Amino acid sequence: MPDKSELSHRRWCYCGALVAMLALVVSIWPFASVSAETPITLKVEAFRGLPGLHHSALSRFLAAHMADARLADWRFEPAQPGSAVPNRVEWTFKLNPYAGGEVRQFVREPVAEQGFGVHRPVTIEVRLYLNGEYQTLVERQAMIQGGPNDSEFAAAVASVTESLLGPSGAYRAIDTGQHPASRAR
Repeated sequence: MPDKSELSHRRWCYCGALVAMLALVVSIWPFASVSAETPITLKVEAFRGLPGLHHSALSRFLAAHMADARLADWRFEPAQPGSAVPNRVEWTFKLNPYAGGEVRQFVREPVAEQGFGVHRPVTIEVRLYLNGEYQTLVERQAMIQGGPNDSEFAAAVASVTESLLGPSGAYRAIDTGQHPASRAR
């Protein structure tokens, strides 16, 4: 049987090893990948809709094409109108004037079916909120035609999503390794 001093020495060694392991875990924890955790579900809200996409269809369109960015840490669902959601992205669209100025059209086209009819410059702003707190914003200029079949608009949505949430996106630039305590699923 070991004597008292040897037992005391072993306890200190075990405690020292435990402290060293905890220090290692704490030092690498902020740099660990989020992908091992359950993906965060973000509700997608659209403000200031676009011609060619009804407001409710716009949120569905955005959620579907945000998924095109293929980000494993995030899931996207259209938000219900008027719901207060803590984990969300808010999209705002502003129609920009053409470079040569606005030209009025006297022939009215069916906006709901054809979008703009021509490529139109648009400013896209996307804000990220986690646990009800604003995190960051991404703004992008795009040329889109509008409507539910606009492949350029779909590509712009995926690109903006990557710029916001991707591995080198705006959120990761401010991310300190602390992730939301409550995750919506």
